[in-house]
Amino acid sequence: MRQLSEDHVEKYLQHLRGLPFVKQAEVRVPIHPKTAASGDGTLSIKTPHSTHHFDLEIKRSPTTYGAIDAVIGRREAGYSAKTPSALMLFAPYISRPLAEYLVGKHVNFVDAAGNCHVRLGTAFLALVQGRPAVPRAALGRGVGLSGHLVLFAILAKPELLNTSIRALAEQAGASKTAVAHLLARLTQEGAIVRSRNRRHLQDQKTLLDRWLSGYATLVRPRLLVGQYRTPDSDPSALEARIEQVLTDDTPWGWGGGAAENRLTGFYRGSKTILHLAEPSDTTLRSLRGLPSNKGELTVLRMPGHIAFEGAVPHTVHPLLVYTELLTEGTDRARESAAMIRDRYLTWL
Repeated sequence: MRQLSEDHVEKYLQHLRGLPFVKQAEVRVPIHPKTAASGDGTLSIKTPHSTHHFDLEIKRSPTTYGAIDAVIGRREAGYSAKTPSALMLFAPYISRPLAEYLVGKHVNFVDAAGNCHVRLGTAFLALVQGRPAVPRAALGRGVGLSGHLVLFAILAKPELLNTSIRALAEQAGASKTAVAHLLARLTQEGAIVRSRNRRHLQDQKTLLDRWLSGYATLVRPRLLVGQYRTPDSDPSALEARIEQVLTDDTPWGWGGGAAENRLTGFYRGSKTILHLAEPSDTTLRSLRGLPSNKGELTVLRMPGHIAFEGAVPHTVHPLLVYTELLTEGTDRARESAAMIRDRYLTWL
């Protein structure tokens, strides 16, 4: 785990200390690697009457609904029967809609602009919204779609870090240049380290957050083929018909709830996500779907060959299933995502 810099935390503490009822605010970072439930450390806030303690979660990049749901799911799984402590989130920027979502989930937060929701028992409450994002220092070019595909590949299968650039590029569905650039960038950031001439992921949580954010805002829109309304009476009828139409000649796989139902049987949902390696016009016509923003069938291209390494036949990789469930964002989908992570993604 990368150690948190004092400067990185101090900007959030300054906003907290500026609240009229806060006398002191301090962060303590654990010496040993954190557990899924404990997050990045603990925060203590002292008021004139008492001291309040929080589990601290720190985001280094703009956060998303999926990333928040992932945090909540990790905490619920990690605590089991134990009553969890309150959660405090530090993030570069929290938009007004996301702030309202966090308040509804009883998550306290502070962002770099000073937007915050801080509830200390029943005595003190601070809610600040609407401050614009603080411009971030330029860190060079963004990761982009190709970089996110490489990021997905090394998160899905970390051993790919120690294959050749060509092999990793083939699995990720990206160019060798994109692979080389991302590996160099993550090494410079400290997210990849070398030990005994082998590469290792050093900060899986931050990289996973980056992937979740990038999937929602960049990857999924670029992979989207279309959304369709079909003549099928229910999801099971739709799946049965599609499985008769598609063959093993071209890779394809279920994602989202359709895949989760095959992995744990806990959740299905009303939507169906289908990933195709080659979504030709002929294949799309065979699905008998009419384009519709409210359609129950969503067709996506694959994010690299690694995506088709599912845990059971004709499902995509569990990391992609997990990502799509968090992107869906319902309570049941979030619970299902936590189950997928615990069962199939133990290294993250």
